[in-house]
Amino acid sequence: MQLDTQQLLVKQELEQLRQSFNHGFIKKILRKTKPVKSLYIHGSTGRGKTMLMRNFFESLPNTAKTYFHFNSFMRAIHEALRDIRMGKEKYKDELIEAVKRVVGQAKLLCLDEFQVNDIADAMLLSRIFSFLFSQEVVVIFTSNSPPLELYQNGLQREIFLEFVREILLENCQVLYLDSPTDYRAKFKAGLTKRYFISSKKNREEIKRIIENLTEEKRLRSKMLKVWGRELKIKKTYKKIAVVGFDELCVQPLCASDYQAICKNFDLIFLLKLPQLKDEDVNEMRRFMLFIDEVYENKVALIILAKTPIKKICSAKIFKRTASRLREIRSDEYWTKTCKNN
Repeated sequence: MQLDTQQLLVKQELEQLRQSFNHGFIKKILRKTKPVKSLYIHGSTGRGKTMLMRNFFESLPNTAKTYFHFNSFMRAIHEALRDIRMGKEKYKDELIEAVKRVVGQAKLLCLDEFQVNDIADAMLLSRIFSFLFSQEVVVIFTSNSPPLELYQNGLQREIFLEFVREILLENCQVLYLDSPTDYRAKFKAGLTKRYFISSKKNREEIKRIIENLTEEKRLRSKMLKVWGRELKIKKTYKKIAVVGFDELCVQPLCASDYQAICKNFDLIFLLKLPQLKDEDVNEMRRFMLFIDEVYENKVALIILAKTPIKKICSAKIFKRTASRLREIRSDEYWTKTCKNN
C-alpha cells in the first residue's frame, strides 16, 4: 500500500529508531544528555497506526522485543501478579516482578491501542512505565487519543494525569497521524446488505460489490507475518481481503492468525460459509475465534453463507458468535467501524 504524506512522516521517525537498534548503538545514544525517546502515535481509527508499528516491529529480527495489544498486556500483568501472590517466594515489589515476567529481556515493547478505562489499571501505569523507562526499554504506543485526553471522566483522573505529564510525556515523542484517507470509511459507503444467503442472484451481487470496491483490479496474494512465520491470504486488494471458509477455518489457524488478518484488512469478504455439523468441532472453534477478532477490531465483514445465522450451528457454545454476527451486520456496528474503534 502506498503511504500518504502523514504516514511517511511517522515512518521516518520509526526508521530512525530502527537504525539505532540495527546498528547496535542505542545504548550509546541513551548515555547522552538527550536519551532516545519512546514514541506515542495517535490518530483516528483507520489511519494506519497499527500497520506502521507492526512493520517496524517485524523489521527488527535481531532485537529483544515483545508486542502486545494493550488490554492483553495489562491482563498479562494481572495474571503474573496473581501467580506471584499464590507462590511461596516473596518479593520486595510484586508489581515490578510481574512486569519483569511479562516483558522479559525485551528492550523494545510495542503496545497497540493504548487506552485506559479501568481505575485499577490507571493506578498501576505510573509504576509500570517508570520502571520500564528506567531500564532503558523503548516503548512504542498507538492510540486513538492524545495523551492528555486518555481516561476521560475516570475516577481519580488527576492522579492519572500526573503519570501522563511526569512520566509518559517526559519519555515519549508524541506523533499525530492525521492521514487524509480513512481506509475504513472508504470501503463502506453505500453498502447496506452485509449477510447474503447463497443463490445465483446473491453470488452475482457479491461479485459486483467486490469488483466495484477493487476497481475491477486483479486480486493478489499477500503474506502476513505472524510471530516469525508467514500466513498467505490468496485474494487481496489494498485493505480488502476475499477469503473462503475453507481457507480461513479448515486450515489449522489460531487466534494470532485471525488477529493479524483483522489488523491488516478493513473489509473482509467471507465466502462459502457452510452449515456446521456436530462433528465440525475444529472448524466451529476457528470460526468463533475469527468472529471474535473481527468484532474486537471493528472490521467490516460481508458474508456469503449457505444458511441464515440462526442455522449455522446448533451448539450452545455458538450462541454468542451468532449474536455477534447479527451485530456485525447491523448499521450501528458499521457506523462504529468508520468512527470509534
